[in-house]
Amino acid sequence: MPATTHAVPKRTIGFMTATAMLIGTVIGASVFIVPGALAAEIGPAVWLTYLVGGFLILFAAVMFAQIGSVMPVTAANYRITAATVNGTWGFLYIWVFGIANIFLIPIMALTAAEYLGVFHPSLNSMPVAIGLVVFTGIINIIGLRTALSIQNLLVVILVIIIAVFATGGLASADWSNFTPMFPVGVGPVIAGAVSTYYAFAGMNVVIELSGEMKNPGKSTIRMIMVGLITILVLYVGVALASVALVPPADLGVDAPIAFAALTVFPNWFGGVIAIGAVAACWTTLNAVMAALGRQLFGLSRSNILPGALAKLNKAGTPYVSMLCLTVVGVLITLFSEDVMKFVNLSGTYLLLTSITIAVSSLRIRKKLPDMYHQAEFKLRGFWYYFWPIGAIVTGAFFLVLAVMDDPEMSLLSFLLIPAGLGIYLWRANIVKRQGVSVEQRLAQAIAEEQATAPESDHLNEPEKEDTKKS
Repeated sequence: MPATTHAVPKRTIGFMTATAMLIGTVIGASVFIVPGALAAEIGPAVWLTYLVGGFLILFAAVMFAQIGSVMPVTAANYRITAATVNGTWGFLYIWVFGIANIFLIPIMALTAAEYLGVFHPSLNSMPVAIGLVVFTGIINIIGLRTALSIQNLLVVILVIIIAVFATGGLASADWSNFTPMFPVGVGPVIAGAVSTYYAFAGMNVVIELSGEMKNPGKSTIRMIMVGLITILVLYVGVALASVALVPPADLGVDAPIAFAALTVFPNWFGGVIAIGAVAACWTTLNAVMAALGRQLFGLSRSNILPGALAKLNKAGTPYVSMLCLTVVGVLITLFSEDVMKFVNLSGTYLLLTSITIAVSSLRIRKKLPDMYHQAEFKLRGFWYYFWPIGAIVTGAFFLVLAVMDDPEMSLLSFLLIPAGLGIYLWRANIVKRQGVSVEQRLAQAIAEEQATAPESDHLNEPEKEDTKKS
C-alpha cells in the first residue's frame, strides 16, 4: 500500500445509507408537481413517460456505477476524468458539474421555505431559506454521519408519504380516467421524456462520495440499481394515482398532487404533502452541498485550489471546503432573484457532465488497467462500450433540445467553458512550475485514498477475476 501523507476522508457510508442518499438526491419537490402537470398536457400515459425517462437514464446510471467501483475515492468523477484524459478534462467536469448543481442550493432552500409557509402563512421565505443553507452546512461540517442520519430519516418520511398517496389513490381509482390512454397521440408522451429524464438526474452526485463509502466496489452498482428501481416505482406510483383520482385535464393547477389527494384524503393531508416536499428539498440540498464540498476538496488536493480547502476535521470532513461552500450558498440564495435568471445554464451543464464522464469511461481500460481489473464491478466486452456510448447519445440528444429551447442561454453556457478552462490552465502552470504536475498530484491523492478501501476493492488476485461482476 502507498504511504499516506495526507489525511483522507473516513469511510462511514454503508449500502443502505448510500441508497437513501441517492433516493433523496434524485427525488425533489417536483415529484408533487411535474406528474400532474405532465398529465394535463399529454394525458393518462404520463406513467409511460416516466418509464421512458428511467430507461434513458440507465445508460448514465450503469456508467456511474462502474466509476464508483473503479475509482473508490472522494470526488471520483473528477478524478477519473482527469486520470483517463488529463487535468484539463477533469477540471472541465468540475466546472460544468459545479454550475449545474450550484443553482440547486437556492432552488431547494427557497422551495422548502415556501412549503413551510403552509404551516405559517406569514413566514418570510428568504430568512428561512438562508437558515436552511447554514443549517445544512453546519451539519455537514460536524460530520457526514450526522448529516446522513437526518437524510435517512427524511428519505423514509418522503417514501412513506409518496407510498401512502399512491396506494390510497390507486385504491380509490376511477379507471375511466385512463380512457383514452393517448388523447393527443403517442408522440407527446415520448417527448415528455425530456422532463422525466431530468427527474432522474443526480446519481453522479452520490458517486462523488465513493471515498467515504465502506465498500464502494460492491456497493455502487447495488446502490444505483436499488435506488433507480425505487425512484421509478415512486414516480410511476404518483403518476398513476394522480390520474386515477382526477381526470388529466383537471390536473393543470398549481399543486396538482395536493389537489388530487384532497379528493380522497382528509384536508390535513395537504400538510403531509408539504412535509414531504420539505423533506424532498432538504435531502437534495444536503446531498448537493456534500458533493460540491468534496469537489473543492479534490481540486485542493490537486493544488488547483488553496491547500487549506483539503483540511479535514476529526470526523473526516473537509470542513474548510464546506464552510466556503456554505458562504457561497448563502450569497447565491440571498441574491437569488438575479442569480436565477441564469438557471437554464443548469440543464445544459447537467447534460455536459454525463457526456464528459462518458468519454472518460471509454478510456478507463486503457489508462487505468490495474484499477479496472481490480474493480469489483466493471463492464466487459460489448457492454464496456454500450453504456457510455448510450450515455453520450442520449446526453447529446437532450443537449440539442436544450439549445433549441433556449439558444441565448445555451450560447452563454458554452462561452463560460473557455473562461473556466482559462482559470484552470493559469493555476495548472503555477503548480507545474513547482516541480509536480496536477496529474502527478492527482495520482498521489488517488493512491492514498484507494489504500483506505476494503481489501476486496483493491486486491489483485488473478483467481478472483472469474468471480467478479461484468
